Amino acid sequence: MGANVIQQRTLEQKIVRRNTLLFILSRLDFTAMIVPVIVKIWGGAGLSFSEMLFLQGIFALVIVLSEIPSGAISDTFKRKYVLITGYMLICIAVLIYYFGNSFTIFAIAEGIFGIGGATVSGSDSGLLYDSLVNAKEEKRYKKIFGRASTFSFITATVSLIVSGFIATYSLRLPLLIIAVSFCFRALFCALMIEPKRTKAKSVKKATISSLKLLFRSKILIAVLLAVLSNSVAQRVVFWAYQPKLFDNGITPFQVGLIFASMNLVAALGSIVFPRISEKHEDTLLLGFLILETLNIFIIWHFDSLIIITAMMAVQLSRGGRMPIISAIIQRKASSDSRATLVSLYSSIGSLVYFPISLIFTLYNVSLDNSLMIMLPFSIILTVLFMVLVWTNHNGKGKKQEI
Repeated sequence: MGANVIQQRTLEQKIVRRNTLLFILSRLDFTAMIVPVIVKIWGGAGLSFSEMLFLQGIFALVIVLSEIPSGAISDTFKRKYVLITGYMLICIAVLIYYFGNSFTIFAIAEGIFGIGGATVSGSDSGLLYDSLVNAKEEKRYKKIFGRASTFSFITATVSLIVSGFIATYSLRLPLLIIAVSFCFRALFCALMIEPKRTKAKSVKKATISSLKLLFRSKILIAVLLAVLSNSVAQRVVFWAYQPKLFDNGITPFQVGLIFASMNLVAALGSIVFPRISEKHEDTLLLGFLILETLNIFIIWHFDSLIIITAMMAVQLSRGGRMPIISAIIQRKASSDSRATLVSLYSSIGSLVYFPISLIFTLYNVSLDNSLMIMLPFSIILTVLFMVLVWTNHNGKGKKQEI
C-alpha cells in the first residue's frame, strides 16, 4: 500500500512538472508583434479612433456572449481539447486580419478572436491548478503563474523590437508570424496531461455555482473591480498610447522599442509581486488601482513625452496583478468551477466595456475626452475597492477571506 502511495505521488509530481513546463511554453505570447503595426493598419484602412475603440467593443461583445458558456464547457469536459480549439480559432482570426482591409473584415476577425480568447480563458490556469492540487503543491501556483508571466513579457519584449523592425519592410508580416505562434501554442496544450478532477455536471450548474460564489464573496467582488480597471479603463488608455506617441513624432520602430521596455518593467513586476504574502494581496491590488488612476490622469493631461514615464510605471501593475488575481480566484474556486469563474470576470469586464465603446463611436468621442471620462470611472472603482476590502477585514469576526 505504501509503495502504491509513493508511486502515485511520483506520478502526480511528474504530471506537475510536465504541465508546468507546457503551461509556461503555451503562455509565450507573440501577440505583442501587432502593437507597432495595428494602428497603422487601421489607419491605412481609413478607420477613425472611435472606430478603433469600437472594434475592441465588438471583441468585448463576443467575449460577453461566449465567455461563460466556454468556461463552463471547460469545467464540464476535457480542458486540453478546449484549449486546442481556442488557439486554432485565434490563428484563423489573425489570418483574416492579415488579408483584410476594411472595418467589416476587421470586425469579423475580432469576433472570431473573441470566441477563441473566451474559449482559452481560464482553461490553462484551471488545468495547471488541478495538477498542483492533486500533488498537494497548490501553494506553488502563484510563483509558477508569475514565472510564466515573466517569460511571456520577455517574449513580448523581443516580439515588439522584431515587429518594429519588420514593419519598416512589411507592415503585415508580423500578423503572419503571430498566426503561426498560435499553432504552436495549440500543440503545447495538446501535449499536456489532463489531471484527475471533479467535473461539473452540466454547463448550467457550473455557471450558477460560479455566480453564487462570486457575488457572495466581498473579496471576489473587490477583485472584480480590479479586473474592471484593467479591462475597461486601462484598455481605453492603451489605445491612446500610440496616437499620443505618434503626435510627438515617434516612429513605429521607436514605438516598438518603447513597448519593449514597458514589457521588461512588467516582467519585473511579475517576478517581484507574486512573492507578496497572501495577507497583503488586497493592499497591493489597491496600490495598483491608485497607480492606474494616476496613469489615466497623466496620459490625459499631458501632451509631451512625459507620458512615457506614466506608461512605464503602470507596467508594474500590469505585471503583478494577474498572478495575484488568478491565485485568489483559484483558491476560492473548486475544480468544477475554475474556468467558469475566470470566464465570469472576463465576461463582466467586456460587458461593461462594450456599451462604453459603442457610445464613444456613436458620438465620435475624441481621444482626450475618452480619457477624461475614464478618469472618474477609475476613481470610483478605487474607492469601492477600498470600501469592500475594509468591510471584509472588519466584518463579523474580522475574518480574512483571502
